[in-house]
Amino acid sequence: MEGYVCIITGANSLTGIGRAAAYSFAKKNAKVIYVTDIKDDNLYSLAEDVKTTTGVDCIGMKADASCDEDILAVINAAMDKYGRLDVFFANAGVAGRHPFVNQTKEAYMEMMSVNAWSAFAACKYASIAMQKTSEEKPVSGGAIICTASVGGVRSGGGPMSYSASKAAVINTVQTAAWRLHGTNIRVNAVCPGLIKTEMTDVVFAAIEGRPELEKSLMRTIALERYGRPEEVSETVAFLASSAGSYITGQDIKVDGGISAAMPYSVFFGES
Repeated sequence: MEGYVCIITGANSLTGIGRAAAYSFAKKNAKVIYVTDIKDDNLYSLAEDVKTTTGVDCIGMKADASCDEDILAVINAAMDKYGRLDVFFANAGVAGRHPFVNQTKEAYMEMMSVNAWSAFAACKYASIAMQKTSEEKPVSGGAIICTASVGGVRSGGGPMSYSASKAAVINTVQTAAWRLHGTNIRVNAVCPGLIKTEMTDVVFAAIEGRPELEKSLMRTIALERYGRPEEVSETVAFLASSAGSYITGQDIKVDGGISAAMPYSVFFGES
């Protein structure tokens, strides 16, 4: 990834995949990493820490990943300063908790906007920027990676609206990969399983102090443990780099084997 100009959305959480991705990209010697999020209380300290600890330029920008104008502002900032865009990691997302019979249309559409539209917008706007050439970048190309979920692969992996939105991300990636044929732009999704992040705190709270329930949950995972954010971010960095140059249109599961059988409802009820 040496010389790459990169953008990451959903990077504010202290325990998130987006934050981990900033360090994974820096380890691969990216030229600059733009870290963005609709929240910014941890964003600028992340950018500063990446610069201090790795020597890689990192810039924090507050941006709503589901807002076209915000995403264009980040892309334009990168293009104006560096004249190229090589990697866009569309990681922003939210998770719902309500049973589907209590879900409102407004809440459902908000889920779709944040999770699915943000991936569509990333593919749309990032691909336009990635096709621009210059003396430094003589040929079109780049990598777009979107965070989906094992919940988008099959039923039983999460609440209905969340799973539907992540299924949309997977199909968006597959379709975009084909629509962009001939541009040298690769589009892939990562599908995390049970990763210990802020988003999954509700799961870990449910099993805290209940060793038998925790043991039963871990037995649904082939590796019998939860995953770490960096285990996903290292996969993202691989897909973004030249090492993943023949991979496009794929949904890569980083789930410890849980997608073989995901009995979400057994532990947490129907939703």
